[in-house]
Amino acid sequence: VAALQAHPQAAGVQEQGCRALCNVCFGTDAAGGARKQRAAAAGAIQAVVAALQAHPHEAIVAALQAHPQVAEVQEEGCAALVNVCDGDDDAGLARKQRAAGAGAMELVVAAMQAHPQAVGVQQYGCWAMVNVCHRTPGAGLARIQRAADAGGASAGIEVAVAAMQVHPQVAEVQQHGCAALVNVCSGTDATGLARIQRAAEAGAIEVVGVQGNGCLAMVNVCLGTDAAALAHKQRAADAGGIEAIVAAMQA
Repeated sequence: VAALQAHPQAAGVQEQGCRALCNVCFGTDAAGGARKQRAAAAGAIQAVVAALQAHPHEAIVAALQAHPQVAEVQEEGCAALVNVCDGDDDAGLARKQRAAGAGAMELVVAAMQAHPQAVGVQQYGCWAMVNVCHRTPGAGLARIQRAADAGGASAGIEVAVAAMQVHPQVAEVQQHGCAALVNVCSGTDATGLARIQRAAEAGAIEVVGVQGNGCLAMVNVCLGTDAAALAHKQRAADAGGIEAIVAAMQA
């Protein structure tokens, strides 16, 4: 973390620092959770965000901020966010909130927009969106909306769909893209329904309709009984969604 903070303009330091944080913060057991918490306490989140900004949010964020055009930094920064923001306990939820507050979602979306052909950026970008946007009442819903709105016209929803469209044969992109849509398209209030409509307009129904691991995403995107929801259901059927779900259950 100190190296990331001391050398914000050195792309190599930022890339390898984010990679090291990604590895050190891997794990879901108690020891892994303790490592994530130490990294967050040391300012890792802010440093990676800065790296994403300087090479397109605390240390991870700073790395992302500093290098927006360096795909390797963006990939490692997104991967570091995946691990640091993993966890559903109080500490994990606090890390998600710190990442969102540092601007992580905006930088993840910017990274995905800047590097559409970089499989790693797309995979870890979708995965970071999944972890940071894990739904909890209040703050969790605000993080979801922030991800949906990040990046302007082509925001979180649209970049997740685009990632799946550009990389149809990459299982990891499909898996995490579907999971991102599940999280971002959750909710039955007016804002939730608006996110669902945006996902449908971006082509989410067609892209998840042919993916076996998109069953839950299809549930959310096709939720409702109003005219728009019925149209979404018909589009899902026309895209082969029924057959894809049956095939997934049989497999």
